[in-house]
Amino acid sequence: MPSSLSKQTTSPWRIQPKYKRFLKPTLGRPILPRAVKKAEWEHVQRHQHEWGQLAYTSNGVITIVTPEGTFVIPPDQALWLPPGLPHETYCRYGGDFRSVYIDNKYTELLGNKAKLIAVDELLKQFILEICTWQEEYHLDEKTERFITVFIDRLTSATTCHFFIPSAQDARILPIVTELHTNPGCKISLEAWSDQVGASTRTLNRLFHKCFMMGFSDWRQKLRAIKAIELLKDGYSQQQAAEYLGFESTAAFSNAFKKVFGKPPGQYIKK
Repeated sequence: MPSSLSKQTTSPWRIQPKYKRFLKPTLGRPILPRAVKKAEWEHVQRHQHEWGQLAYTSNGVITIVTPEGTFVIPPDQALWLPPGLPHETYCRYGGDFRSVYIDNKYTELLGNKAKLIAVDELLKQFILEICTWQEEYHLDEKTERFITVFIDRLTSATTCHFFIPSAQDARILPIVTELHTNPGCKISLEAWSDQVGASTRTLNRLFHKCFMMGFSDWRQKLRAIKAIELLKDGYSQQQAAEYLGFESTAAFSNAFKKVFGKPPGQYIKK
């Protein structure tokens, strides 16, 4: 798992056995609740479903790794996972996992690519309400209306871009790998250009193609995502700023706010 921040010398991750629902061929309902308490250092190994999933945690931060990229999901976001997409989850700090399995008939509406969705207060209440249902809930007209409105809220929700897509191009893969391992790395794009044998213009074009943003914005977003792990792990803002290569705590706070819309102190309180 991507947590190079751990001070452990051996892997502390506790692997969970495959959940029994993963073995079912169909859900048997339009949606099904998934409500569990995640322990610290919990790792659910790579698996996939025959149905979609809206992965959400009402507190804590969960990381989900897919072939499309790595998603770090705080409580104001949820991840749509389309049917058949392999993924594995890591929950470093524990939390209340409150997600929803969704029947394939909604895939056309929600899309066949993984995406982060902003969870406002209303959508949060929909998810929490669904997660109080029993697995064999009664599917009457009232419940069907509720599900229809829930799906409507999902399709109209804002899509977020706080994730790190998988890099496929050999020219930028060394850059992405180094910065994942050492997010405080200060090597400029010009210096990377000499190392990988591609012009700065080409490298920026490749970053836009792979990540929908240039190198500088991508590096800033990566550092902001890494900052969440550091701050949750008990690092002070000053320590996080130093680890991530910022010149000052103020510069770190400003960069974090640019990505997440609020300074670290307010964001981590969630």
